[in-house]
Amino acid sequence: MKYKNYFEIITSIFIKLNIFLLFLFARTFTGVEIFGFLYGELLIGMCALLLVFYYLIIPIIKFSFLESNRLTVLIIFLVTSFIFMNLFSKQSFLNLEIYKTSTYIWSFGGFVLGKIFVKFNLIKINSSDVYMTLFGLFVIFIFSTNGISENRQNFLLNFTDKFEYPKGSDLLLAFIFIFYFILNKYKFSRSSISILILFSSLYLPLFLVKSRSGFISLALFLLLIFINHKSKLFKLDKQNLILFFTSVFIFLLSTSWVVGKDIVVDEEITQELKFAITSRYSTINDNAYEEEYLQLSLFYIENNRLFSTDGNLNWRFQIWQDILQDLIDDNKFLLGYGFSDIIPAMDSDQRYGQDKQNINVHNYFIHILSRGGLLHLVLILGIYFSLYYKFNLSNMKLDYFMIVFPLIFNSLFDPSMENAHYSTIMYFLLGLLVNKSILFKEEI
Repeated sequence: MKYKNYFEIITSIFIKLNIFLLFLFARTFTGVEIFGFLYGELLIGMCALLLVFYYLIIPIIKFSFLESNRLTVLIIFLVTSFIFMNLFSKQSFLNLEIYKTSTYIWSFGGFVLGKIFVKFNLIKINSSDVYMTLFGLFVIFIFSTNGISENRQNFLLNFTDKFEYPKGSDLLLAFIFIFYFILNKYKFSRSSISILILFSSLYLPLFLVKSRSGFISLALFLLLIFINHKSKLFKLDKQNLILFFTSVFIFLLSTSWVVGKDIVVDEEITQELKFAITSRYSTINDNAYEEEYLQLSLFYIENNRLFSTDGNLNWRFQIWQDILQDLIDDNKFLLGYGFSDIIPAMDSDQRYGQDKQNINVHNYFIHILSRGGLLHLVLILGIYFSLYYKFNLSNMKLDYFMIVFPLIFNSLFDPSMENAHYSTIMYFLLGLLVNKSILFKEEI
């Protein structure tokens, strides 16, 4: 029993350390090479094996396919359709590219991983974790705004294939993950909500500069909490007055700090790239001209096509509309383009992005539609509904909304769900919460 306790403690620390490093270094950490594979590839590979074993192999061995719940049936259809699609297109299952473009399937394995960790008591949430995570969140803020020297970046490049500061989506994931645990650990007490407000004041200016979709997603997370706990917030007393003025002071201080730093904006694209993206259609491509002289609103329709005077939104709108039109023209709307070749709408030197490696369409659902067609989009939406139904039966509807709504909304304007860690950690968190009563049980 003594050795079992040591194993559980070491495993719990290892898991927490891995999650923190993913939050802090994000793409840099997933690019670390282990046994000839990137860490992100191993993470997705492990999730894929767990998903297939738990939802496909076990039901077959137990002859329980017909008795399986809705979630199991949907995942079985999702995985088997992926197999048949690649068989039909004569793709090798040893080609890692087909798994890279279908992470929206395999990252569901994170849900299984979370369930296993709680079931076997491999992760524990202690009071000391709260202080450590708050300190870690502050470290992530400083790292994201102040950065590190070029010498330290070169040192990290000895172990990884790419150095990159956390994006807005990474910061959003870390913030929601950490504060979900803190709020539940202290049962949404007034003090825990006060800490949330103070850290929100610290982070909101960073999101305003770095990622607008991340800012709105964080605001959505806060709104869901405030609406359900408004009695603790809108009470005019000394504590709330102190909290208000302190949060305003932190917000102004953070704004001054963030503005004074040279922070890379997630959505920043060059004028040349904007032209390349929008050049597939015939229209004026000068957003300033359209806004100032034509007096067009933020969104407008011209020749049955949606445009925006905001360059970044317009950049995305044109990609999405090109994909939808190509799917219809090529009779690929039902099953998509598959998982090996680049999507035709992105098949351009300019559309690859500045590093010539960008094949993401910056929209989670459009990506699913382009790869697996309407079939996979319906199956994925069905899985989310099944998870909602599962959480709702356990009176955890708010928990589900707090996690899924902000993180999915952010992915509608960002390629976050296509990377190795964002979606995996989101599903991992949902898997942990299936046994929420065990996870947050009182310490002995």
